[in-house]
Amino acid sequence: MTPAPHASREAPVVEERAPASVSGPPADDRLPPLLTGSRRTTLLRLLGTGAAQAALAVQTVLVVPMVLDAPTTLVRVLGVLALVAGAAVLGLVRARERVLAERLGQDYVQEIRTGLVASALTGSGPSLGVTVARTTNDLTSVRTWVALGVAPLAVAGPVVLGVLTALVVVHPLLGLAVAVPLVGFALSVVVVAPRVLARASELRRHRGVLAAHVADTVAAAPGIVAAGGTTRELRHVERRGARVRDAAIARAEASGVLRGSAAATGALATVAVLAVAGPAGLGASGVATALTVVGILVAPVADLGRVVEYRQSFLAARRILGPALAPGRAARAAELARRTTGRADGPTAAEPPQAPAGLAVRGLVLDGRAVPDLVATPGERVVLSGSDPALRRAVLEVLAGVRAPEQGTVVVGGEDLAGLDARRRRERVGAALAGWSLERGTVARAVGYRLPDSGVPVADALAATGLDRTLATLPDGDRTRLRRGGAPLDRADRARVLLARAVHGRPALVVLDHLDDELDGAGRASLAGCVREQPGVVVLASEAAWTLVPRHRVWDLDAG
Repeated sequence: MTPAPHASREAPVVEERAPASVSGPPADDRLPPLLTGSRRTTLLRLLGTGAAQAALAVQTVLVVPMVLDAPTTLVRVLGVLALVAGAAVLGLVRARERVLAERLGQDYVQEIRTGLVASALTGSGPSLGVTVARTTNDLTSVRTWVALGVAPLAVAGPVVLGVLTALVVVHPLLGLAVAVPLVGFALSVVVVAPRVLARASELRRHRGVLAAHVADTVAAAPGIVAAGGTTRELRHVERRGARVRDAAIARAEASGVLRGSAAATGALATVAVLAVAGPAGLGASGVATALTVVGILVAPVADLGRVVEYRQSFLAARRILGPALAPGRAARAAELARRTTGRADGPTAAEPPQAPAGLAVRGLVLDGRAVPDLVATPGERVVLSGSDPALRRAVLEVLAGVRAPEQGTVVVGGEDLAGLDARRRRERVGAALAGWSLERGTVARAVGYRLPDSGVPVADALAATGLDRTLATLPDGDRTRLRRGGAPLDRADRARVLLARAVHGRPALVVLDHLDDELDGAGRASLAGCVREQPGVVVLASEAAWTLVPRHRVWDLDAG
């Protein structure tokens, strides 16, 4: 085995770049709108918690002098009880603020996560490692920004205004003095925020590279071990991990400036109160009141010091997540168009004459190459032939509905596949292409996956493929749960599951690609039997197709 060039000691490590560079955002980095549906109500409730904290600041201004200058013991006791009650309410309000903030963040992340998976299912997504990084690291940045950034911003506004108002009530000079460090903190944010964004983007890029490399390395583990490349690959992981470490430290240096500024702002607000106490003529009661009110301000300001860091990490993540969501967004729009108009959006050619049944492929263009037309009636068996394996696979993927052609139409059972929604398309077409993995769930669910609500039992498909005999040896039978692409079934039985799914419900078109390569002798016999028994058109590509289907037509792609 020849090691890959990048595995040698001398070869440099080639860095994988993120889809969007730090220097310029992509054309479409939109994320779903935050304030829609129930999230509007959640944000309003967060604003309510901020208003409640502002009201407590005003209450403090009114009650503290009453306690310090109380004419009687009863008034003093009542004042102390009012302050204790206010402190308890403040604690409850802050606790509720945290719950509402988490609800807002998790609800938003759930929508984006679903969109990422939808994009991955279009087949145009990135590698496994990058997808995992997006659904973990990048979504964590989004959740952190919404829960610990947007929420504190919504709360901090009313709190800061309430505290400044309360201080002005005590003495106008107090409000002005405390406003000065707040303005200084805002200026530090303006200066440092771009640096935090740049370093957060760099960290996110290195994390994505590391995640993709680790995923690819683990997937290629047997070949790496066989070629004696374990030490080399570990060295590559260490090198990329060191870049992640250094980038994280650099981001911490920039974000630490903001957190330090926030902490200093709270301390300077206290100093400002003491500095103006003499010129303002505040007595002990006034100073105590002002310091108590400023204490309410410390926690929101400290939150704001982290908000900027969270915001910049979110902006870096948005540059990655926005383009990643685009394929899923386009696919959902096309699906909606099919449901509402019966046709996909976009220019359409003149309608070809449609056969009342069977398969009709006309004017198909894939990767700039024309594909010969085909008209097949129900019961015909078509063997796909051609010198280009990539083109053969592309044609089969178009028939299976995995990809869309550049031009042309595919008509099955008298209906153009491009105009069918997902449910109607899967009812008419069953496909099993070599190399496909199985989703998590039971065997019965995997076989009936195309027709989940049809009520058609899967027993016939299990028997036709011989899978029933395998399941009889398993404790849970067809309720056996599949994981990691089809475990605990072996390669041949996984191919049987794909075949059973393809023929389940006897669709009008069955598409098979080199499935016999993954089957054992008994499985190939079952495959030949399934091909013979199907009432619709069967299109298959296989080196052994000539013997599997003695009577067939040849669809020669080279003739195009």
